[in-house]
Amino acid sequence: MSNILVFDASSAWCSVALSVGGTLYSVAEMQPRKHAQLILPMIENLCGQANIKPKELDGIAFGKGPGSFTGLRIAISVAQGLSLATGARLYGISSLKALAWQGMKQLSGEQLSNKQMLAIMNAHMGEVFYAAYRNTKQGLIADIEDSLCKPEQVDLSLLDMPQWAGAGDGFQFSDELPDSIDSLKCIDEETYPMAESMMDLALEAWNNGSFTEAEHQQPVYLRDTVAWKKLAEQPSLLKRN
Repeated sequence: MSNILVFDASSAWCSVALSVGGTLYSVAEMQPRKHAQLILPMIENLCGQANIKPKELDGIAFGKGPGSFTGLRIAISVAQGLSLATGARLYGISSLKALAWQGMKQLSGEQLSNKQMLAIMNAHMGEVFYAAYRNTKQGLIADIEDSLCKPEQVDLSLLDMPQWAGAGDGFQFSDELPDSIDSLKCIDEETYPMAESMMDLALEAWNNGSFTEAEHQQPVYLRDTVAWKKLAEQPSLLKRN
């Protein structure tokens, strides 16, 4: 069995999970401004628990966004750095897809189980990220693709709302979101993307051959005003007069 590492820094939570020989190891901390200090020690700690070295990793999956701009930069930097150092292949997971799956798993086994989840994250600057994912035999399918807008501009016209549940801290803007959210089965504002549940998505992608070389994986910001350039595309200080 393959050794797969997953981590996410797209939200206030920093979380890491590792699958080795079918055994899952995970750790998570809610530290909004300490992702850079936490993520590498977390990875090292889990590798120690599993008794493997980073060079033994086969695949690395990470939350590619949308989400915290700083968190996404940290995640892609760590993912690409580890990939180049170890030869492990990479796969980026939509943070909204991960949020939807986390919400589904939290409802699983309860009286109110659900396979259709509306995920909304606080994007700050008066905006929200949102998407709607449905669990099918082919995996999670997006009925609404990952989007960014002001809360009052969220378009839910494609959804039969009573059949859906909601998850994510974006629901704190319920007064500004469309009135149709009142028809949702339930809403959990305390749900965030977590690496432990993202492992399901990562293993599915690994089995489907979706992991790639490091240079083919990039973060997803959704904001047009945010510019991300590869190192080779960035202006060199040495060339400035």
